[in-house]
Amino acid sequence: MATITGLITVNQKDVLEVDANPAAGGGTAANMGSLAMYDSGVTGSLYLKTGSLDTDWTALYPESDPYWALDGNTVGSIKTIGTIDNFDQPFIRNNIEVMRTVGVSAAVSGLLIGLNASLGGRLQLTPNAAGDDLLKEILSPTSNPTINVSRMFRATTIGALTSTFNIAIPSAYNALLEARVVANQTGGATGAVGDGGSYVRTCHASNVAGTVTMFKQQTDYTYEIAGGMDFALSAAGANIVGTVTGSAGRNLSWGSRVELLMITT
Repeated sequence: MATITGLITVNQKDVLEVDANPAAGGGTAANMGSLAMYDSGVTGSLYLKTGSLDTDWTALYPESDPYWALDGNTVGSIKTIGTIDNFDQPFIRNNIEVMRTVGVSAAVSGLLIGLNASLGGRLQLTPNAAGDDLLKEILSPTSNPTINVSRMFRATTIGALTSTFNIAIPSAYNALLEARVVANQTGGATGAVGDGGSYVRTCHASNVAGTVTMFKQQTDYTYEIAGGMDFALSAAGANIVGTVTGSAGRNLSWGSRVELLMITT
């Protein structure tokens, strides 16, 4: 229990000098809103009376845990830093924002690195609302050219057509797209669990006035355990769509990795 060694009262608020932490032991009596100062001989501490109990003192300096301190903390176990509501968390260096956690939705978040254009580059990992990983590397301050890399997962059953990705090409951009897709059988009346297939497709795409035209889709590689399976690219409005086709009697899971190199004037 602290002993009061000095006291000044102003408008029913006390400014105390104490010889120990005022919250220790049975606490130290004072009106709410009072201040207590303690000099340990090593560091000075300042406390605020925040409640009606004698032990209701909160350290103002040094701050009481939990807090993140300059030069690091001893945490003892994994701890978190960031926001607990649906707002982004920016990080700065030299008063310039260099990184930010972003919300794609309330449940899905991503990371942007090198936000300021003067840094000469930017890396974005921003999953979409379905949880697909969308990685974008911008190679210059003017965002030209850019590289987008996407990883996505879809499932089909019994010969169904399923769009595995839908990627926008901005207006006035030309793009080279390479898609790699792999299938794995997870069940069904035909074939065996573990059957599968792989595909690599490449095309050039150009967006003129908001409409994408696809040129020379190239079949670079195809392997499939059964007929009826397929993967193909197509243009739809301002997007390039990748579509997988399942095989009758087979339940298939599909994963895709799409790399998109884009440039504009």
